[in-house]
Amino acid sequence: MLIAAFLSPCLIGCQQQQGPDLATVTGAVMLDGEPLDGATVQFQPKTGRPSYGSTDQAGKYSMKYTLERSGVSLGETVVTIRTRIEDEHGKVMRKEMLPKKYHDQTVLTAVVEDKANVIDFDLQSK
Repeated sequence: MLIAAFLSPCLIGCQQQQGPDLATVTGAVMLDGEPLDGATVQFQPKTGRPSYGSTDQAGKYSMKYTLERSGVSLGETVVTIRTRIEDEHGKVMRKEMLPKKYHDQTVLTAVVEDKANVIDFDLQSK
């Protein structure tokens, strides 16, 4: 029993680190020169799961791969940024403010390198 108590944290910790190599990605999202608050940022690699982040009042974001792991898979990614907010019932709380070229028909990409990446986005509403 005592051995199991010591091994359990290691097993849990070791499992959390499984998966692809990740790199830290932070940055800022601006819309027409102003910080974009409350936007959802997604980095989708060519293969594997995406990473998500959201912007604060200063437009700053930090990407998470899972609840336990920060970062984004290395390599080329497609980036989507959305401002639409829905409640748990699907009711729209805030309409999408961005053109489709930043989400549904995104033209945004980024290359995530094996280092601390700072990737800023300067978006235009038109």
